[in-house]
Amino acid sequence: MEQDQASRKQMRSSMRIIVLGCGSIGKRHIRNLLSIGAGEIVVCDINEKKLEAVKKEFSIKGFLDLDEALSKDKYDVAFICTPPSLHVDQAMQLLDHGMHCFIEKPLSNSLVGIDGLMDMAEVNHKTVVIGYPLRFSPFLRKIKKLLDNRAIGKVLFLRAAVGYYLPYWRPDEDYREGYGSKQALGGGIILDASHEIDYVQYLLGDVSEVFATCKKLSALEIDTEDFAEIIMHFKNGAYAQLHLDYLQSNYRRSCEIVGEGGMLLWDINEGQIRQYGLNDKEYRVYYEGLNASVNDMYLEEMKHFFACIESGTKPFISLEDGKQVQEIIAMIKDSSELRRFVSR
Repeated sequence: MEQDQASRKQMRSSMRIIVLGCGSIGKRHIRNLLSIGAGEIVVCDINEKKLEAVKKEFSIKGFLDLDEALSKDKYDVAFICTPPSLHVDQAMQLLDHGMHCFIEKPLSNSLVGIDGLMDMAEVNHKTVVIGYPLRFSPFLRKIKKLLDNRAIGKVLFLRAAVGYYLPYWRPDEDYREGYGSKQALGGGIILDASHEIDYVQYLLGDVSEVFATCKKLSALEIDTEDFAEIIMHFKNGAYAQLHLDYLQSNYRRSCEIVGEGGMLLWDINEGQIRQYGLNDKEYRVYYEGLNASVNDMYLEEMKHFFACIESGTKPFISLEDGKQVQEIIAMIKDSSELRRFVSR
């Protein structure tokens, strides 16, 4: 075991890594790469001010142009932290240069090019992971285990919600300049909060049909939706209701699951899971990850990515998973426009 860990550490330390994007998530990945002793890191961003700040903060090299970066050296791994509209084209370019790719969520802003990307990754025998860190949360893992063990019996319905005021999401930048505010770049609460779409599928399985209402309700200076109410019907008969918004002044993220034998309640701000039986006066509390920080799930996600590269095994959150989320997003938007259920 110690030899395996030493071997993995040595392999990581020898890798050359390029991070595309100097936003908050790009900086988080750079910090985590440094903390696990990953190899030499280079950063790339078209925003000169952001690029220079990151180069100075982490004492790393950087480029304003991806083609220039690729012409200067060879890299083993890429972290794609750019707006969603750029993900597929950039990933294909990086795969063509022999790199394994970590793509931040969502995989894209549409389904265009995803099948080609999947084919290219397979032909090149490269690992591609989609960044949905909530799947590595100790809370979500506990909920999945409880459901698999039928702790509340057959699941009947699930209610998930997330909301936070868009100007507070990335406090180091003007929200009007961020990709979240711009439809052309892949913004909007549905794409931004696609974590919920991913993890609800992970918990309940394949979706058969969707009904949704997506609107811009606020005076925020954006050209995307800031509010979405979504109903999902699953092939196993369960239903889910998802609420997503850019509007709440206090960050909220929660999940309630009702089964034939009880219910589970998770609120991320409370840091606990409550399990109720059919007698609602009795419940059990799970303090999963009580001493864990939010960053721990990002670290676990990153370690998993490198472990998949080293072992050649399929990642927990693969290109196929990313495509499934993208298909459901397309269904959600179609449903809102058509004002009816949309089937798969």
